[in-house]
Amino acid sequence: MKVILWDWNGTLINDVHITVGAFNAVAEEYGYSPVSLERYREIYRHPIRELYQDAGFDLAAHPFEGIARRWSELFRTFPRTADLHEDARPVLEALKGRGSRQSILSALPQPLLEDAVGSRDIRHLFESIHGATDDLGHGKVDAGLAVARSLGVVGPDITVIGDSSHDAEVAQELGASCALVSHGAESEARLQATGFEVFGSLSDVYAHLSGVPLPERLASAAAERRVAAKK
Repeated sequence: MKVILWDWNGTLINDVHITVGAFNAVAEEYGYSPVSLERYREIYRHPIRELYQDAGFDLAAHPFEGIARRWSELFRTFPRTADLHEDARPVLEALKGRGSRQSILSALPQPLLEDAVGSRDIRHLFESIHGATDDLGHGKVDAGLAVARSLGVVGPDITVIGDSSHDAEVAQELGASCALVSHGAESEARLQATGFEVFGSLSDVYAHLSGVPLPERLASAAAERRVAAKK
């Protein structure tokens, strides 16, 4: 656990409903049928253009660059309406307390990522955050290799934590370990097919990585926030 590379969307922040909402808004504008959350979780992939192809978009008639740009425009209208997963903050705090160096590696454009992380008072828990240079969703492999070099670490010292098979691909390219959570963009069955271990919550990931449960004081704080949010 020397260095942990966190995915953002779906992994730390519970925003898959927003992601799908923006996707369906784009589909409606271009004259395509919306998809259910279940269908989206079965076709989500990188590069993102393949997701649109699997959803039935004709990318010859409607160039992907315009579609991707429109998705980003729509997504920008409501990035703050999603909350962190209830155990995200305590897990981040516990891992930092154990001496882990934590960074974010996301396919979200850098300005959007900076805004999303900064608005949730967790920026201090990360050594660095790395988003995409555009909104085309090419993938994170090259960025992951660059981040590893910048942090001065090699594969065995890295753990990738994410919610998609693409995060597993990034880990494989880095020679890193990987833990996947099933509460995000992809179905549990697809995550299981990667061969990496899949967990139902970030607390479970923490217990797997550290060998001990999440500290009680942090777990209690997460429970208190959960109760307060329901009031």
